[in-house]
Formats: sequence, structure tokens, C-alpha cells
Amino acid sequence: MAQHFIVTAVLRAVRALPKYPRLRVLDLSCGRGEILAALHADGCEVRGTHYRGDDYEIKSGKQSFLTPEIPVDTHVELTQRLPYVDGSFDVVILSEVVEHLPSWIAVLHESGRVLAPGGHLVLSTPNVQRLHSRWHFFWTGTHKLIRERPGIDVTPDDLYAYHINPLDFPLAHTLLHQAGLHVERLRFTRFKPQHAWLFLLYPLLWLNTRAEIRDRDLFRWMMHPAMLASEQLLLIAGKTLTAHLHEGR
Repeated sequence: MAQHFIVTAVLRAVRALPKYPRLRVLDLSCGRGEILAALHADGCEVRGTHYRGDDYEIKSGKQSFLTPEIPVDTHVELTQRLPYVDGSFDVVILSEVVEHLPSWIAVLHESGRVLAPGGHLVLSTPNVQRLHSRWHFFWTGTHKLIRERPGIDVTPDDLYAYHINPLDFPLAHTLLHQAGLHVERLRFTRFKPQHAWLFLLYPLLWLNTRAEIRDRDLFRWMMHPAMLASEQLLLIAGKTLTAHLHEGR
């Protein structure tokens, strides 16, 4: 379940998109529906998906925001082709989802396919590229996943409830391009002030990143303040008209 500050940040990103709220929105693995309910109330045409029908039963007092007016398709496997026609949505939301998938390659490609020309993908996920995660990896060999790691007692069917596959931004940057999408913006979700001292390492980080990454666009995003400091990677990627025309050939 996305925390409140993440929901707020995702909603702020969607509400800043062109033509809002006259948008067709697809929220993949929509959870309790906080985002969909808010966008529906604003006037968007919304739709959500669940992986398993019993994923989001109301338990332990957790409130569901989904109503009969908000359609939700169940048993939608995000590692397979999505059950929607090409160009059928203006916005696709992947909020705190990709890190739960055994592979997020297919869902990035499929997001590009179901987006209309000029549409946008809004994606949030724990940011393993932030300085604190890099520092943690340097000392421990493990990223900060912002979630307990699965133990050997976890069944294969329940692995998806954990953060098992953090998003590697350089690879995602390439996959988004292949899907006809380009990163337009990165936004902050939350920054912890106690990690500010890590910016003392910025000159060394700049030099090493420049030596490793020759692509100017990727380098620019890797050194973006939100990439270095935000708890979540929150990116907005747009679909180009050229990519759509190539798909139709």
C-alpha cells in the first residue's frame, strides 16, 4: 500500500498534466484505490487493475476507496500483455508496483502501447539510486528497499507482496525509449534531512557518473536532485507522436 505522502505526490503529478481532468486514466495494481477515487472525483475517466481478486480485502481497519463507479479489472498479470487496446488511455499510473514484479520490462512496454499519443506514464517506486541507498550498498552490498526482505518461509505465490525487484533507472531509461516514451520530469516525494551530509560526496559522484555514463540525457537525470535525494523515484514520461506512427507500420 502506498503511503500518504506518495499518494499526494502522484496526485500532484497527474493533476499537473495537460488537459487535466479530461483524461482517461489507468492505475495498474491500484491497491485500495486512493488515487483513482481522487481522480474520479475530479472528473477523470478512471479504471484500475488488481493482480489477485483477494489482494485488497478490507482488513485491520484499512479503508477501501473503491466504489461501484470505479471499474477494476482483476487477475491482470503485469508481466503479460495488458487486456486493453492500443492508445486507449491518456495516463497510466504505476505507483509502488514495479518493485513487486519478477520483471518490469513488459509493463513498461505495455504502458507505452496502451497510451495515446501525447499521453503520460506516471511511475513511483523506491529510489535505489538515491545517495542514501548508494551509501548503504557501498557498505553492505544491498540497496535500501524501504521494505523487509522476503525470508525463506515466503511462498512463491506471496513473493509479490515484497520488494523483490528494484527499478534500475539506466535500464528503465532505455526501455522507456524503446516503448516510445521519454522522461519529461522527476519529482520529489520525501527527503530525509539526516541524509543531507551525503551531498558532500557530490563532486566525486559527478566525476564517477560522468566517466560511467556517456549519454547526456541519462547523465542529466542521474544527477537530478530528485534522483539523488528523493525517497521514491517519481518520474513522468510522455509518449511521442513519432513512436505511435512507427507502431502502426
